[in-house]
Amino acid sequence: MNEESPGFPDAFNMADYFVFANIEAGRGDKVAIIFEDRRITYREVADNVMKVARRLVDDGLLPEQRVLVCMQDRPEFVYAWFGAIKAGATVTQINPLLPVEDNEYYLNYVKPQFAFVDEASLMNFDAALRKTLFRNANQSRDNVIVAGRQRLAEPRDVHHALNNAPPSPSYEPDSHQSFDFWLNLPCEKAGQLWLTRKDDPAVWLFTSGSTGQSKGAVHMHHHFAFNTEVYAKSFIGMKQDDITISGPRLFFGYATGTNLMFPFAVGATSVLFKQNPTPELLASLIEKHKCTVFTSVPTLINKFLQSPAIRRNALSTVRFMWSAGEALPADLHQRWEAAFGVPVIDGIGSAESFHIYISNRPGDIRPGSLGKLVPGYEARLVDDDGKPVTQGDIGTLWVKGDSVATHYHAAYDKSREHLRGGWVVSGDKFRQDAEGFWFFEGRGDDLLKVGGIFVSPLEVENCLMQHSAVKECCVIGKEDEAGLTKPLALVVTEARSASDGLAGELIQHCKTRLVRYKAPHWVKFVDQPLPRNDRDKIDRKTLRKLYGS
Repeated sequence: MNEESPGFPDAFNMADYFVFANIEAGRGDKVAIIFEDRRITYREVADNVMKVARRLVDDGLLPEQRVLVCMQDRPEFVYAWFGAIKAGATVTQINPLLPVEDNEYYLNYVKPQFAFVDEASLMNFDAALRKTLFRNANQSRDNVIVAGRQRLAEPRDVHHALNNAPPSPSYEPDSHQSFDFWLNLPCEKAGQLWLTRKDDPAVWLFTSGSTGQSKGAVHMHHHFAFNTEVYAKSFIGMKQDDITISGPRLFFGYATGTNLMFPFAVGATSVLFKQNPTPELLASLIEKHKCTVFTSVPTLINKFLQSPAIRRNALSTVRFMWSAGEALPADLHQRWEAAFGVPVIDGIGSAESFHIYISNRPGDIRPGSLGKLVPGYEARLVDDDGKPVTQGDIGTLWVKGDSVATHYHAAYDKSREHLRGGWVVSGDKFRQDAEGFWFFEGRGDDLLKVGGIFVSPLEVENCLMQHSAVKECCVIGKEDEAGLTKPLALVVTEARSASDGLAGELIQHCKTRLVRYKAPHWVKFVDQPLPRNDRDKIDRKTLRKLYGS
């Protein structure tokens, strides 16, 4: 362990670290969550988390059984997520806006003993549930608990829950229990919770699925506390008086960290809302609640800049904004700071590492870079043979630290490929300069080899984004008539109409700013937004299928 690395006792539960430590520190009356017109204290959060934990154990939850959370950003997410962890479950969270097919995949993959679902997600979740074996695994109660439901659908639900009646042979969606009703049922047992240890599994974080179906990276209880200590507290400097808000939703591990775990770890306040996170809504909430820390992604940053309705001083209370999830072009970074004057903390993390391990920090920001290595982590760049690359050259990033997942669930080969002896072999391509700043060059399968030389699509995209006509773009490889790979730029334009003349102008724009072979060989204009995955990253895999070789 590095000198900077914190240690944790063997008997350890991350819910104690993030939630109940606030009660012990005398912060029970401090506001933990602002949601709609409610201001919820840490004592209320702790009480509800403990209720969930006891109800789960009373309903038959065994150690390390799986609990699935499929909810919008609302207090019930917090209670269910931390409550299941406190009870000794292994918890995972998924996007509440998924279509039926994706819900079916996750249900069959996770095989949860209990599921907490938002009422707004229930139609697609139920449709998927009918196709899975999940309901057959439930022993004596309906184990789908629905948040947002004001009352039970039928009086038989009360009888079903209180009298422990066996489930109906036919599947009945209306029999799901409301969260409030379920939470306040009396516990028939003593409420003894399962003991957890720091190395027990606690959470699966799903990968973005950019190269295949998403897999659950298995994390231990201490992983989350470790990154919080070395990154959020020591490196970034989260404060007790911070008020946080996030555009990315809580199901995304990036936001689970920045807008739930990190503020709770220091006794700060998190603003939650269940609506679609538009720039206008976010700006109004930031101004209303005087938020000091804002979690964003490059796509959302660009939308802020395009909105004429947002006043510059609406974000005047924000002391810094996080950006992660995808590469932030230097030009977009500079335009943001010019427009709003809010420092951008750009960094990179992954589901495999829980959170960010290379980052800019307040007072030490280099636009276009991802900053420096967070103390407590190790990193190295290697070539295709596993040998270290010369400083300044592009190599594959390997990262190691005490928040790295042990394996991917039900993916032995993928685990061996990407998780090697405590190292995450990411497939991401980086270079590092002499001052210790790291620069992302793209994923290994995204890099193009043009004339025998690697070309980073991100470098070309960053150049294109500096042209006033370009609203959005993606560069992929396509074979020419001779079978040689050349860069193809897929471009969504601003108000200016697309034309052959504009295509030539964009190619020339790149040739005058980059080495000529890096410039797009072709430009194809796309008349709709580029496809994105549920973490708002451009879906390169789909674009390669549609337009590539």
